[in-house]
Amino acid sequence: MLVKKQNNTPMNVRYNNPLNIRTGNDWEGEREHAIDKGYEEFLTPAFGFRAAYKLLMTYKNKYNAYTLETILNRWAPASGEHNGQTYVNHTQNYIKYVGQRLGIAPNDAIPEHLYPELMLAMSDFEGAKGAFNLHQAREGVALA
Repeated sequence: MLVKKQNNTPMNVRYNNPLNIRTGNDWEGEREHAIDKGYEEFLTPAFGFRAAYKLLMTYKNKYNAYTLETILNRWAPASGEHNGQTYVNHTQNYIKYVGQRLGIAPNDAIPEHLYPELMLAMSDFEGAKGAFNLHQAREGVALA
């Protein structure tokens, strides 16, 4: 989780990147001229949710990550390195927060219809604090 702020607006909100996806892919709906070379920037929140949904589906289909715990341990590992910088995530807090929002246990499989709610809860934990809505998350899934 990274919450760089400019004018008190969380980065994921400024960049229409609800789940703070790092750069590395060519996504549909990306801004042409990025401000921050470390994180993706999208034209609309729906395109940001679309990218997040596609990544979550890759986690599910390629890495067998379909429970809250397996998804978030992969999405926000407790520690690691990216572009030469070490980071620490509060993964267990992330799992607890999202689980409480969805009313599910860490080892519960996420039903397909809950992915928009999952992404919305993740966006709030990532710093959005209500800046995005369920309609935008569902629109992102529909775009995928």
